Amino acid sequence: LSSLRTGIMGGSSCPIEVMRRVMDKMHMSEVTIAYGMTETSPASCQTSSQTPLEKRVSTVGMVLPALEVKIVDTETGDVVPIGETGELLTYGYAVMKGYWGSRFKTRKAIQDGWMHTGDLATMDEDGYITVVGRSKDMIIRGGENIYPVEVENYLYRHPKIRDVQIVGVPDKKYGEVLAAWIIPKEPGSL
Repeated sequence: LSSLRTGIMGGSSCPIEVMRRVMDKMHMSEVTIAYGMTETSPASCQTSSQTPLEKRVSTVGMVLPALEVKIVDTETGDVVPIGETGELLTYGYAVMKGYWGSRFKTRKAIQDGWMHTGDLATMDEDGYITVVGRSKDMIIRGGENIYPVEVENYLYRHPKIRDVQIVGVPDKKYGEVLAAWIIPKEPGSL
């Protein structure tokens, strides 16, 4: 692995501890993060090897050339202000024509050419996008919206945690509460 210098991680932002391990153990100091989905062929946003490490681990980069993205209120469809959370939509040549044999699914996912990703995101003043979770994954605990990825990224910083997944479970008092599945780095170390 000593000859590696770059690569692409995909799907969502990468916890800083994972990024550090990739950079140190795999020698990939120029690794980037890409975001997209099969329906958007496959990337809509990406960091670059020159993106500061802080932005590479906390965002999925900026929109790629010849594409457009917007973040909209899930209720009204209006574009949200910079820094506010909403659903990420993608528009442009990379958006699929439709789901094979399912006009209903296509009409639900693509409206006026905009692909509704189902991902909740924010955009900062520099145009960097942070995916905070999936609208279906959002946990509402006592009226507060909690995004599992934010809790997971926080727990990843613990030196004894190798991997973690957060899910919502029903609760009589709060509606939902968080449950964490944790894999320790060493058995019995937590």
